[in-house]
Amino acid sequence: VVLQNVFNLIYGPNETDFKGNKALCYDIKINFRFYHLGGNNVNFFLKKYRGTVDVSVIDEENVILYDYNPQEFIYTRIRKGMEHRNATKYPIVFQLNTHNKAVQVIIVRQNVAKEWLRRRKLTDGSNICILHSIGRCGSTLFANILSQTEQFHVYSEPFPLTRLGFTLGQESGTTPMDSPENLDLIRTVFLLLCKREDERYFIKSPVVFTGHLINLIHKALPQVKELFLHRALTNVLPSFQKLLGTLRFYGLTRIAFDLIPMKYRNIWKKIEAETDSVYKRAAFLILVQMHPYYLECQAGRTMRAYSFESIVRNKEAFCRDLFSYLDINQKLLPQALSAFSIDSQEGLPLSKKILGQYPKVVLSDEERRWVQSVAQNMFGIELRLEDLFATNFPQSYTVGN
Repeated sequence: VVLQNVFNLIYGPNETDFKGNKALCYDIKINFRFYHLGGNNVNFFLKKYRGTVDVSVIDEENVILYDYNPQEFIYTRIRKGMEHRNATKYPIVFQLNTHNKAVQVIIVRQNVAKEWLRRRKLTDGSNICILHSIGRCGSTLFANILSQTEQFHVYSEPFPLTRLGFTLGQESGTTPMDSPENLDLIRTVFLLLCKREDERYFIKSPVVFTGHLINLIHKALPQVKELFLHRALTNVLPSFQKLLGTLRFYGLTRIAFDLIPMKYRNIWKKIEAETDSVYKRAAFLILVQMHPYYLECQAGRTMRAYSFESIVRNKEAFCRDLFSYLDINQKLLPQALSAFSIDSQEGLPLSKKILGQYPKVVLSDEERRWVQSVAQNMFGIELRLEDLFATNFPQSYTVGN
């Protein structure tokens, strides 16, 4: 940070650079590649100010929305030839590659970016499909299935949506989440990500702290299509622990409660004294991800859900149903089915080979009964006791329905 301040004093920008419909462009001199320390953060770059460029630069193919703050949208330009939307090659988060492969940082004031969008007259979301999930439930496989059809640009867990989840959750105690300002921000973030109105986009939403976006996105973009993916919690919880490791898994469950919406924090306060198990704490956070979908179904919204169990039970039937729902040509089924023969996380710490080396964790009978009771009494969600599978999601697909 000190070195960056020195660079800014020497190279700028100056006050006049912030005026007009311009963007500020910085060359990245050192990329510290510390993404793993906390996601996107421009402080992980040492930047040299280059000058102003026209705001239309954000329409270029290799200029990607990276993050935002209350005043600005932050973009990175990635190296030419780097395909950030290839879900097969980059299965975790496309934003990780927009960080590690970044060569420039471009900063645009929010009002300038919004004016640019108004001139573009972009869509109401009809070209966007979003997959919400509880995590560790086949969402990367889901994204790879659609990537194989080449009918969508596939974005896997873009960080600006994580930022949206954090921001709206933290501020929910003082600002209604569906305030006009929040809905305008949601619309802007999605349209800056999905900037080609004549192309289709599939977004695999980040899996932590973003469940409440389910209740909001359709209010900002009425024609967007949303899907929900879930799985038996007795498989999800141990999988998260294997992925994160015991210490990080425990740490996540300790810090998470300041980031969820206020109504869920209030529920947590009522039951916190009962949570003597890290799995109980984690299960509560997953229920917070599930509950917004349940509420949307109760409100009468048409929003398809799939379970990991239904996907693997009959792969072709699932793909046919998904293709019908998303208006994809059924002739592309062979390409979609090929995704099942690939470990979507191969070569990564999340691969089946690596995670399979960890001992299987089994929830105790008492832990399962507690999770089932909280789900029913606090959230209205019915979970099957033996595997904690949700049984009352009214629009959930099952093979043959």
